[in-house]
Amino acid sequence: MRRVLLHLGLHKTGMTAAQSFLHENRKLIWPRFALVLPYKTRNSGLSESATRHSLYRLDSTLAGFGSHLHAFLDDLDFGARRGLILSEENFAGLRPSRNKREGYGAAPELAETLVSVVRRRFLGHETDITIYISLRARDQWLRSLWAHDLQKSRMVQDLDAFSSDLAHLPSLQETADAVRNRLPSVTVRTEWMEALQNHRLGAGAPLAEFLNLPPDLSSQLVGPAHGTPTFSDDVLQEILALNRSSLDDAAMITQKKALIQSAQNELARQT
Repeated sequence: MRRVLLHLGLHKTGMTAAQSFLHENRKLIWPRFALVLPYKTRNSGLSESATRHSLYRLDSTLAGFGSHLHAFLDDLDFGARRGLILSEENFAGLRPSRNKREGYGAAPELAETLVSVVRRRFLGHETDITIYISLRARDQWLRSLWAHDLQKSRMVQDLDAFSSDLAHLPSLQETADAVRNRLPSVTVRTEWMEALQNHRLGAGAPLAEFLNLPPDLSSQLVGPAHGTPTFSDDVLQEILALNRSSLDDAAMITQKKALIQSAQNELARQT
């Protein structure tokens, strides 16, 4: 049987750590599963195809994603028995703070297309597909989205205004439920980021469970080497002040980079 795990996000729910877990343990994974991580989906343009559809919601953009994905999977070597593990948060759609009107509205149809293409790729083989969607408490999720946008753009909204702009969006659980309702023949699993924080493998724990390795190999699995740093409120307020300042873009970016690097160094010293 071909076993398939499609980890479709969501953004800012421990995805970096989960993908780090998969990368760190790739030598144990590869004999059993082809591994597709964001460096492949983004370099190939697949991620952009998915986010384009989440913006425009056209039959043509969804078909374009499906065609692109079909060509991508055709090029992968699955051997006689190898399954597939894919982890890409943009396959649920563009980050909601960049797509405030739609949010994750396109996630169910993107997931349906993904499942359809995977089944076609393994036509003639018995295939078991699991969709895994990681979740996070809404207040911390919004704070993490806000912190990301503060660092990556010259956003000037405070957290309250930012959260208010996204208040109309369904919860992450509702997004996962919409995917489950769209695909009743597929297992849709969810895990809360907060519940995994104290696990030895952290965000990699649900992925390790799916791997179902023999005990001697399971004991060799290592936890994520990388994750997204969580900055203090004071640091985020300093970044916000820089974004709001009268500095030109070049000077603002230089000072912001220095501030972020200093904050990262401080976090590293504390661990």
